[in-house]
Amino acid sequence: MSLQPGRRCGYSSQAVHGLNRIKVPGMTRLTSLSSWLAAVTLVLCAQGVVQAEERFTLSIPGVSDDRLFTAAAASDANTCGGKNISPALSWNAGPPGTLSYAIVMFDPDGQRGQGVDHWVHYGIKASTRQIPAGAGTKSTLEGMSGINSKNTHGYIGPCPPVGDSAHHYLIQIFALDLPPDALPAGLTRAQLMEKLKGHVLRNSSVVRRYHR
Repeated sequence: MSLQPGRRCGYSSQAVHGLNRIKVPGMTRLTSLSSWLAAVTLVLCAQGVVQAEERFTLSIPGVSDDRLFTAAAASDANTCGGKNISPALSWNAGPPGTLSYAIVMFDPDGQRGQGVDHWVHYGIKASTRQIPAGAGTKSTLEGMSGINSKNTHGYIGPCPPVGDSAHHYLIQIFALDLPPDALPAGLTRAQLMEKLKGHVLRNSSVVRRYHR
C-alpha cells in the first residue's frame, strides 16, 4: 500500500459504520476497532514520509540534467579541446545497509554505438556525499580506480568525432551492500557490473551531452 502525494493521513469512521451496530457482551467493538485503525494509519503515514526522505539522487552541483558538458570536462588529448577535468558530483545518503558507492561514466554513442567507458571508480565510503571537480584524475581520490576504454586508470573526458551529433554521457552511482575493500582494483566497467549483481541497493544517474 502506498500513499499518494498530497493526501492527508487519516481514516473514515464511515468505513466501519456497519460494524458499529454489532454489540458484543462485555466489550465495545467501536472503540477497539477505531483505535486499531488509527494505529495502522499512523504507521502507514510514517512509512510514506520515510520513503519520501529515502530518495537517492545524484547531481552535478549547479547544473540541471541533460545539459552540455563544459569544454573543461572534455579530454585534453589531440584536438578534443578540453582540460580533462572530471565533473563535481554530489548525492544524498544511500538506503539503510549501504556500505559503499561505485561510480561509472559511459558514452553509449561512442565507437559507433559500441560505447566508451570514461570513468570507473568504486569502493567509496558510505559516509562520503560528494566528489570535487577534477578528482577523477587524481590518485588521492578515495576508493579504487577501474579501467577505462583507453586501458588507463581514472577519468577520461569526452572527445566525440567532429561532426557527430552530441554524444550522451551517462553518469551512474550505485549504493552497494559491499564494504569499500570488497572488490579488487583495476576492474573494467563490464567486470564491475558483473560483480555488482545482487549487491545494488539503489542507483541514480545524470546525463550530460558533448559535441565538437
